[in-house]
Amino acid sequence: MSVNLSTNLLRTFQQLAEVKPSAQPQQTAQQVGLPEEKVVSQVEGAPTPVQLEQATDAFAAALAADPAWANRFQVNAGATAQELGIPGTLAAAPQAPELGGWDAVGTDPAVLKQTKQNNCGAAVAVMLGNDLGTSKTQPGTDAQKMDALESRFTQGQGTSPHELSNMLANQGVKVTQTSSKLDTKALDEALARGGKAAVQVDSCLVDPTTKPGETGRAHWVSVEGKDDQGRYLLKDPSTGTKIPADAQRLADSMEISWNQHQGGGMMLVEGANGTSEAQAAAEGGLKAVALGNTDGGGSRAMANFGRESS
Repeated sequence: MSVNLSTNLLRTFQQLAEVKPSAQPQQTAQQVGLPEEKVVSQVEGAPTPVQLEQATDAFAAALAADPAWANRFQVNAGATAQELGIPGTLAAAPQAPELGGWDAVGTDPAVLKQTKQNNCGAAVAVMLGNDLGTSKTQPGTDAQKMDALESRFTQGQGTSPHELSNMLANQGVKVTQTSSKLDTKALDEALARGGKAAVQVDSCLVDPTTKPGETGRAHWVSVEGKDDQGRYLLKDPSTGTKIPADAQRLADSMEISWNQHQGGGMMLVEGANGTSEAQAAAEGGLKAVALGNTDGGGSRAMANFGRESS
């Protein structure tokens, strides 16, 4: 860190550096009438007590002449976060990068784009079914499967965690573990085994139009793996893109979802491997309780959804 000193203060330090030791011979303790153990030796070249007092007075005068500079070094003892300008809660802090500040990997055929404002959950279920379960072998297009899941398991206002676990069971996928917060160890282990995750976050995580301090809606995305920089690769049905997010950003978006929408978290999933739909749904429903009962919809800004899914 660099600090610009006032001219007066700088001159004071320069003068002090140029001070030379006194030419007078050093006196012994006996000569000055003090006990030997009470005397502190004078370091050669160091300023005398009188010179130090003069420098201290000059420093104080410089601070008084330039209060703005001095205030930068005041100790904020007892100050609250609000008084210091620090957000008191996560929800109050800027959560999304500036417009254009996030780096989407780009449109990918493996990422289904939701066809309605609120059917991101159905899109995630079909994507995970394609990756792990039986979606690819089921009749109909991906768009038709999304419609069928939404119609059967939801009221059309979004997808709750319990409803998503039912959708996943229908697509041949079972929920193995859940958490209301990001558990990187469990997630990394699941990905290493070939599993995936469905994550309910605040859509500020993936919405490129979100400005600092804004929040979006509860929104479902899937996690398919990690890139070579250690970032999680998310499949976002609202934009049809893969988006990298580091662990802190992903964890923050889950916490914002709880703060703003009273629900969120992660579901670790894998192929049902012969488990019946009814059994997978029952087991998944019990695990889904940890994520609350909030409906995940779409990104707030993505109002126009086409029916481009195959």
